[in-house]
Amino acid sequence: MSLTGRPLLVVVGLLALAMPVLAVYGWRWRTLRLVRTIALVVCGQLLFSLAIGLEINRKQDFFTSWDDLLGAEGTKTQAAASGTLDRKAAADAANKHGHGIVMSLRIPGARSGLDLPALVYLPPQYSQKGWTHRRFPVVEALDGFPGTPERWTHTLHLPRILDAEIAAGRMAPTIVVMPTQQTNKWRDSECINAVGGDQFATYLTRDVQQVVRTKFRAALTRDGWGLIGYSTGGFCVNNLAFQPGYGYAAGAAMSGYFIPYQDRGTGNLFHGNVKARQASYPLWQLEHARHLPGISLYSACAKPDPEPCKEAHLFAAALRRHPGPVHLTQVEVNTGGHNMVTWRAIEGPAFDWLSAHLGPPLAVASVPGNIPRTPLPPKPSHSTGQPPGELAKPRPSTRSGTAGTPTRRSVVASPTA
Repeated sequence: MSLTGRPLLVVVGLLALAMPVLAVYGWRWRTLRLVRTIALVVCGQLLFSLAIGLEINRKQDFFTSWDDLLGAEGTKTQAAASGTLDRKAAADAANKHGHGIVMSLRIPGARSGLDLPALVYLPPQYSQKGWTHRRFPVVEALDGFPGTPERWTHTLHLPRILDAEIAAGRMAPTIVVMPTQQTNKWRDSECINAVGGDQFATYLTRDVQQVVRTKFRAALTRDGWGLIGYSTGGFCVNNLAFQPGYGYAAGAAMSGYFIPYQDRGTGNLFHGNVKARQASYPLWQLEHARHLPGISLYSACAKPDPEPCKEAHLFAAALRRHPGPVHLTQVEVNTGGHNMVTWRAIEGPAFDWLSAHLGPPLAVASVPGNIPRTPLPPKPSHSTGQPPGELAKPRPSTRSGTAGTPTRRSVVASPTA
């Protein structure tokens, strides 16, 4: 029975109504009368509360499956050489009728020591004739906490949304990698290098990029790499964009924040190490890091969920105080909240924005590892799937951040930009 289905809600609701009826009906029996009545009333109240929770979950999509609720790992993994993955992608794409495919694999971290499963979305063009000697831009998609890579594919409908955006020409064909962000499903890593703990910043930047570039025809330079995330994943976007090496040209945060938090879910990440905290503090990095490269950030939030909006305003104010090569685009939607419904509405425009700030697929030599140097000339649309003699930058999305709700957009950039 589905966690978000109406049958489960109806069953729980009927049981909740049955408890007080049984309590009244059973009053005639003297044996354990008081204990039995109290137990039935309490059970009725608990079931009523559960029914309310189920209805809220149905509306907000906090947990869309039993695996989500229980924190079960649903990613099936495979380890394969680059050529094997490309052949499998080609075989799968032949049966997908122009839709992108999602593959699973493990990403071992040579630098971090982590070895975790991931999902990878390959656009329809990846295996189409005329595109097979191209390297594609890549976006790392980071989930909130608690979460798994499957949240992107099952709850946020990433494959369907990307297929639509690419077909409409609003974004270029793009590889999207959904890595795992924690070794303990009940412990929030915040995507940082914890003092004396897991080195997730290193894993998500250096290790993921290295493996993806080896196994897939992925961009080799930072202008072809971006980040997207929601909630905690939004902080990961803002944080990883400022990590040493600066491996990303752009990042889109949905309801993300700019200040590292520690609570019962994270545990003690820094153990009093001030420098370690500063290294994972985007606001501090903006104000103190030297020689920052060009970084474009997109921050989207819902006004009824004020904290992410507040922190985005703080970051924008810091940008005005410290002009430089970092740019921020702010989007605030009038309705919504800190939930999947809001993020699904923002997701498409966020990917469109990212694609407009990343390099397009580039022609490469047939020898793996050659760095692409010459982009192809523009073409009006990405949607045909025909051999692309030309490529265009994606058309900007004209949709509002959430259906039927106007957005307020402002761009904060350095005066010198």
